[in-house]
Amino acid sequence: MSTPAGSTSTPAPVARRRARWWWIVAIVVLLLGAAVVVAGLLEHRAWVRTVAEYDAEVARVTDEAKNARDRAEDAYAASVDALDETIDDGRSVRAASKGQVADRGIRKPLAAALDDAEQLRDTEVTYPVVTRTVDEVVRPNPFRPDVLPQVEHDVVGGSDPAPADLDAAVDDVAEASAAVAESRRQWALDELAPATAEGRDALTDLSDQVGARALGPLEEAVTDAEAILDAGTDAVDPDETVALRDLLLDTTESVWADRLADIRTERRQAARARGVDCRKDKCVALTFDDGPVPDTERLLRILDRKNAPATFFMVGDNVAARPGIARAVVERGHLVANHTWNHPQLTTLDDGEVRDELRRTQDAITDATGFTPFLLRPPYGAVDGNVRTLATRTGLDIVLWNLDSDDWGTRDPKKIRRHVRAEVQRGSNVLLHDLHPTTVDAVPKIINDLRKEDYVLVTVDLLVAAGGS
Repeated sequence: MSTPAGSTSTPAPVARRRARWWWIVAIVVLLLGAAVVVAGLLEHRAWVRTVAEYDAEVARVTDEAKNARDRAEDAYAASVDALDETIDDGRSVRAASKGQVADRGIRKPLAAALDDAEQLRDTEVTYPVVTRTVDEVVRPNPFRPDVLPQVEHDVVGGSDPAPADLDAAVDDVAEASAAVAESRRQWALDELAPATAEGRDALTDLSDQVGARALGPLEEAVTDAEAILDAGTDAVDPDETVALRDLLLDTTESVWADRLADIRTERRQAARARGVDCRKDKCVALTFDDGPVPDTERLLRILDRKNAPATFFMVGDNVAARPGIARAVVERGHLVANHTWNHPQLTTLDDGEVRDELRRTQDAITDATGFTPFLLRPPYGAVDGNVRTLATRTGLDIVLWNLDSDDWGTRDPKKIRRHVRAEVQRGSNVLLHDLHPTTVDAVPKIINDLRKEDYVLVTVDLLVAAGGS
């Protein structure tokens, strides 16, 4: 069959349009499928991570529940052990500082810190429990639903008292202990300084009287002490420093005690060579306190006329004011001795004040007379073991009296004379005062009375039993 001319045919184009739409649909379907696959993969990976995190948290909480008490107990034990050690150290520091660190503002905080620390240490420890929770997790995938359940564990949440509280108490005790220890080091250094000065003075005073061998131990101790003093507080070991101080004091006292005994022996031997022996003779010593004063010169003239030796216990302040009179006493053959600088009661003073009273007087008398005293009469006869020891370390033997003329009370020459005459006996050490003119007035007749009774007048150091109280 033929087609008429001018006619057209349309079937072929319709078939091509339908083919293009099917490709588009196919591509869209493929893309959607790929997206679903990718989304599924991403969701799966996210879920895997979630499961891993969940499992890790469950494991952590489970482990914490299992080992938390052990860790809490170990932490508490370590802190309480450290606190125990610190308390022991603090007690030791506080005990060692007793009688050394007097400042309550330093010792009191340590006592308070120790009390608080001991109370905290002795508090019964408990281990509080807290609940640790791992929350439930739900998978948001409708095709693969899954649930990770909630997990709960009871966990020991530390201790009460907490280690941090114990550690804070350790710091408080350690800080207070350090303050006390520092103060104790300073105290030890302050104690060493005067002991070193005493030792150094003894070396100077005795260098031409005692052999180097006898002074060797003292010189060594002084050298060691000076090295510590030069090093300063931070280098001080209080126990070693106190031991060195004691060694210095003991050595100084021993060296001086030996020398003082030798002085007495030498003077008594010299007196015996002159024919005076108080072991056999009826010896009496006239001793005059509180000068030199203007009337001391009149007394010296009386003693010259009577050819009578005497002992003068001089006040350093008066010596400094009248050095010429002090020098005249020595030049005329009398014995000069120490009666402190300004006549205080030595037993009421601290050690430094006692040393100053004695040392200043020693220096004043030596400067004025060229003679260094070796005897001390404490004002008012006030003496104790400490004063005796300090005197010895200054190079002084203590001499009191055993016959008080009561011249300071009566101020009457006749009564003074009668009292001495009535009370005197062999070995009498007669207390008089050239400070009072009435005493000087009584002296000539007192000497006459004594010689009529065959008493021998001597300086006080020659009496066999000198120094009675």
